Amino acid sequence: LDRPGIVSDVTRIVTDKGGNVGESRAQLLGGHFSLMMLVEIAPAEMDDLHNKLQNEVQGMLTTCFDTIDPKAVEITPKIGFAGAFKLSGADNPGIVHKLTSVLARHSLTIGNMKTSHEEAPFGGTELFTMEGRAVAHEPLASQFDWTKIKAELQEMGESMNCDIEFKDVTGDAIRK
Repeated sequence: LDRPGIVSDVTRIVTDKGGNVGESRAQLLGGHFSLMMLVEIAPAEMDDLHNKLQNEVQGMLTTCFDTIDPKAVEITPKIGFAGAFKLSGADNPGIVHKLTSVLARHSLTIGNMKTSHEEAPFGGTELFTMEGRAVAHEPLASQFDWTKIKAELQEMGESMNCDIEFKDVTGDAIRK
């Protein structure tokens, strides 16, 4: 569960082990706090860092693994297409599955995604929103056509009383 000082506790341990926090993402969701960090640390310190995080941060579930510095290597396969999607409308059972299934059927993977409920501006009802980015890696299939994916998503949205936007953002940063 969330509590004051989680990030402070984690970063103190990282710093005490000689590490440095690079990119990170944190989120409070349903009363639970989630934190992902890329930490630069001497390889010999990784197991001890994991143990300290697991044992010294109250309520912390920890997973640590080696990763590759994206600046140090060429990332392959390269991204051939990036699409931003946004769905808003009435919540429907399975709505996330339906949208992501369309993307997967067209060989798109999720780069990032966020879902939420918000109060509608008029009428006092709740709207479901889902937004993110989906990517396809090179080489793109010869029949790949993002406008057909857009049309399929819009048709699906109409059948569920939702608006779905899908646009080509190839070249934009995936982490936005």
